Amino acid sequence: MNNIQKIIIFSFVGIVFGSCNKHDITGYVPAVNDINNRTALEYAYECENELGPLPRFSCSDAIEVPTTKNGVPVSFPQGEEGSGSTNPNDCDHPWAFGMACQTGNKIGRYAGLNLDGSENSDVVFITFCRDGGLGVIGYKYSTGQTCFFSIKDGYNTNNPPKPGENGYNNAWMSPRVVADDKCMNCHMASPFLHTPAVNQLYNPNNTSELLVPMTGNNPYSIIGAEFQQPHTTGIQNSCTSCHRPQCTQHFENYPLDELVMPPPFQNATDFDHSTISNADRQAIRDWCNTLNL
Repeated sequence: MNNIQKIIIFSFVGIVFGSCNKHDITGYVPAVNDINNRTALEYAYECENELGPLPRFSCSDAIEVPTTKNGVPVSFPQGEEGSGSTNPNDCDHPWAFGMACQTGNKIGRYAGLNLDGSENSDVVFITFCRDGGLGVIGYKYSTGQTCFFSIKDGYNTNNPPKPGENGYNNAWMSPRVVADDKCMNCHMASPFLHTPAVNQLYNPNNTSELLVPMTGNNPYSIIGAEFQQPHTTGIQNSCTSCHRPQCTQHFENYPLDELVMPPPFQNATDFDHSTISNADRQAIRDWCNTLNL
């Protein structure tokens, strides 16, 4: 499994608050060579300047995503890619990519933090634990600024260091490595991807909302010179009035075409846009094809 699969998708049992100083690098513009060689810690400090102190992320705080068939929990034999099935009909709520039905995946949610350790409701962090990996997406609602993090292969996902603690660069991937996985090509319409599997989970602090936030057409940009910004289009039609175009071809297990993200939907796991606004949809497809993704 590649790094993007560990980063892409996403409750927490408890929010872990910890003291963490804001590291001011305001005005710092890295040279080209610096961009190619920045450390995970340098990127974390840049993100903290916009999102506030990073919480201590841990897969032990995350909640396992249910895997059921006809409402009954199911399990699968262990294979090379983990425990699961490539057939989306083998479970009620398939994942969008990789193995359609897979057990053991976990998602966590952390509120943002202010410098004094109090909660910052303008920021949210979502963790995704899969196949021994840990990916994190941090998002600021008011500005749309977003950061992507991924732990290195084989590192302990239950107690990785925070910025400023010993071993941070040994635990977390550099921003160049994360960016080279082209996070923005899948996370194009929204920082958070919504699939039938993910949308089973609701925020334990507010059970009226999904665990993974729905950002709609709110602002969205990616922090870090290593990262390409999400593609946007000036096309104005019945499709783009509600949706940002989603051009990825990676969602092979479930018919998440270029217009179904981001939500909301009338029903988060039961929708079909296949016969709506065909001409306008084709215009979006034609634009997507110009991007050579």
